[in-house]
Amino acid sequence: MSKVLIVDDDPLTLTYCKKILENNKFETETAADAFEANDKARGGNFDFIIVDLVLPGPMNGIDVIQSIRSYSPRVTIVAYSGFSDEDITEKVLHAGANTFLKKPFKPDQLLSALNFKRLKFELQN
Repeated sequence: MSKVLIVDDDPLTLTYCKKILENNKFETETAADAFEANDKARGGNFDFIIVDLVLPGPMNGIDVIQSIRSYSPRVTIVAYSGFSDEDITEKVLHAGANTFLKKPFKPDQLLSALNFKRLKFELQN
C-alpha cells in the first residue's frame, strides 16, 4: 500500500484529501504545518507528499518542498494552491515538486497526480 503525507492547515481540505486517498487504498498521515511535515517526512518513509503552498508560520509550502527534497530526493511531491499562474507553477517545480494542482481540484485530478508512480511501485513489489 502506498503511503501519503498530506500537509495542509485547513481541516476540511485535509479531510477531503484523506477520504479520496483512503477510498483508493492509500495509507495516509497528515501534518498541519511545515515543522510537523518535516518531522513526519523524515521518519515516515512516504511514497507521496501532498503540500498546500499556504501554511501558517514562518515556512510556506515551497519551503517545505525544498526541505523535504533535500533529504528525500525520490519521493513524489504534489503541490497545490488556490492561487495559480505560471510564476507559481515554475517556482513550485523549481523547488522540487513533481506537479502542481490548482484548488479546488477534483478527486480524479489528485489521483492522476499519484497513480502513475503508484502503478510503477506496485508492479515492482
